[in-house]
Amino acid sequence: MLVAPSRIHQATLALLNVENRFNRRLQYPYVLFTASEEESAMITEEDKRKIDWITQGRAKFAVLTEESWDIPDFYDKSRVEESLHTIGFSFGYRAMCRFYSGFFWQHPALAQYDWLWRLDTDIEFHCDIPYDPIDRMMDAGALYGFVQVNEDANWVQPSLARNVSEFLFDYYQFHSTSADAVSINGGLPAAPPDVNHGFVWHGKEGIEKALIGEAGSNEWTKMCMYNNFEISHRSIWESEIYTAFFKHLDQAGGFFYERWGDSPVHSFGVAMALRKDQVMQFHDLGYQHQGWAYECAQLDRCTCSQEDVAADFDDQGYAWFNASTL
Repeated sequence: MLVAPSRIHQATLALLNVENRFNRRLQYPYVLFTASEEESAMITEEDKRKIDWITQGRAKFAVLTEESWDIPDFYDKSRVEESLHTIGFSFGYRAMCRFYSGFFWQHPALAQYDWLWRLDTDIEFHCDIPYDPIDRMMDAGALYGFVQVNEDANWVQPSLARNVSEFLFDYYQFHSTSADAVSINGGLPAAPPDVNHGFVWHGKEGIEKALIGEAGSNEWTKMCMYNNFEISHRSIWESEIYTAFFKHLDQAGGFFYERWGDSPVHSFGVAMALRKDQVMQFHDLGYQHQGWAYECAQLDRCTCSQEDVAADFDDQGYAWFNASTL
């Protein structure tokens, strides 16, 4: 969980909700990140004691590295400043997107963990969870878990799809597609042949254009896993293809020249690294972010009702599982 000092109370309530709904039983540890030593010092000892009590001592604080948060030296600072005025979204928001896109799993505080479960400060689970979602993913051979799919906006990241397509063309030029797909116990192949490009590219024609470096926003489906909830195995992010993918995007500069979101970046990455069956969707968590629309399961263990923002909610998960193939 990435915590700004101004959101520490919000984070405390979110942790209490997570503990009450499932983690007091599962006993998973927490890592709470702050962007700098200065921000870390703004979190009071009283706040830390409350969090320690709520989590039964299973939460620790960690400070992000400058490399993972600051604007890289090779970026044109004048272009960044212009973009902040034309596109909007703060430096902190863009830095957050870049951190989650390319750095979170590399932090030393997470080095001992193979499975990574993202939490945000402004979330609520409306259902008790009587099982372990990570165990369920392992049993199914899944490496990535999500709750819903949303369409992302193009105007904040007009050059993202083009850059992704250029990367795919360059990468497939120099890597075989004959290797097996990513697996926990096996190797990390460069370019698995049966991945789910159709989730992010429109139809067979869109996929074909993407793989030869000629696709752009018109070919992009805009479909993204709603990754403020995300359970992932680190082998995805450490794979050769995703490592090269993030490096390509970072060098292009769009995290600060535009507002490339971590949600579309992760979704492009998952689509180029995993098969359909290596991804799992959860329908019974009652997960809500920022008071937005969410899926309310009709179960006794859920306190939500299918009214207002939960009425007739469409999680669009079929966009992943029914995607086109070549």
